[in-house]
Amino acid sequence: MAATSATPSERLHFVQWLRVFLTSLVIAHHAGQPYGPTGGEWPVSDPANTGILGAFFGINAAFFMGFFFLISGYFTEASFDRKGPAAFLKARLVRLGIPLLVFTGILFPITVYAFSQPPKSFSAFLIQDYFGRLDLEFGPLWFVAHLLLYAVLYAAWRLVAPAPRPDHGPPPLGLGVILGYALALALVSVFVRTIYPQDAWVRLFWLIPAEPAHLPQYASLFVIGIVAARVRWFTELPGRTASAVFLIGLAALFLAGLFDYGVLPLPGFLDMNLIWGFFEAFVCVGIILGLLALFRRFLDRPGPWLTRLEGNVYGAYLIHVFIVVALQIAIVDLALTALAKFAIVSAAAIVISFALTAALRRIPPVRAVI
Repeated sequence: MAATSATPSERLHFVQWLRVFLTSLVIAHHAGQPYGPTGGEWPVSDPANTGILGAFFGINAAFFMGFFFLISGYFTEASFDRKGPAAFLKARLVRLGIPLLVFTGILFPITVYAFSQPPKSFSAFLIQDYFGRLDLEFGPLWFVAHLLLYAVLYAAWRLVAPAPRPDHGPPPLGLGVILGYALALALVSVFVRTIYPQDAWVRLFWLIPAEPAHLPQYASLFVIGIVAARVRWFTELPGRTASAVFLIGLAALFLAGLFDYGVLPLPGFLDMNLIWGFFEAFVCVGIILGLLALFRRFLDRPGPWLTRLEGNVYGAYLIHVFIVVALQIAIVDLALTALAKFAIVSAAAIVISFALTAALRRIPPVRAVI
């Protein structure tokens, strides 16, 4: 089969539904932060807490941001070829750079100051701490910062590399290739986690937040997305192959659970951080391909709801954290279980985030960015 690049006009409706689903999952993930073992920090604490959400957080973290990078990479090359390097970078700077400046330069410092209440004026906090030490808060916009960095790197690479041939590309993915990638990712992840365990963050170039434990997954899936577009792997990947990899991912999740719950003893030279680092790679690839095949099979069609939602995905991702935190604060004193609060905040935040984004996008300058 001749390889062809995904055309800019091609509408992959199932991918748009996937973006809606993944964004909703991100909102739900943050909605649950005060109510379970997150492994990270969050500005709201709540006495209602349950360990059940730990599995939800762990499985989400295994794949959902990597899936975002894969989808982003899939449409990068077509955008570059259509616009050229200058227009491509300009568009990325507008769509990614402006939200970064607004959120990290204005909205997040106000939020950080309000929650931390340092014994100094706001201006002193900004000058001495926030900007003076480059201790900028990115929140979920670390993903946006990474996409901007990857776009710059991709444009730089295309300036020195020969243009990809539209009639040549890798063959359709086979089971062996997919599992080979998962194994390579697993081994690299284990090595990285011997130095940086999951939920340990560093600053790339002293500025951009990054979690090294997941960085190999994110970067590799972005690159795979670029390659995948050349032969339309999203549409051409055999359903049987995706189903097989999904079952392998479930098996990896089951085995990891046996170690985590003490059914299988941990080897003396390994801890759960490394065990999960290995199995997580197979869980990631399995869930991604399983969801890809599922959505392609049942949701590859337009509709009124997709029309309403797809244009608001990016904005909902940008603003949801403020809505989530406000809702969590609003119900902190209610005598409800952790799961009930999680359900309330998740559902309300998803609806409000998409609805508010739709309203904001009625403003022309806002719509030009998000």
